[in-house]
Amino acid sequence: MRLTIDPCVDTEKLLRHLLRDGITIHVTQAEAHQARLGIEAPLQMRILRYVLCMHKPGRWLADL
Repeated sequence: MRLTIDPCVDTEKLLRHLLRDGITIHVTQAEAHQARLGIEAPLQMRILRYVLCMHKPGRWLADL
């Protein structure tokens, strides 16, 4: 997993949110060579799969 941050995000504010609220990742299902993940994050953070934002440069995980 990789956390990529939009260049216009206030990184100090993001770090405060992450330290306070964190991001939790759950493996909800695993079989053969696949796993299904559940992600819990503060509402102010946008969590996207890389394949969904490949065609939208500069739009990544956190828009605080």
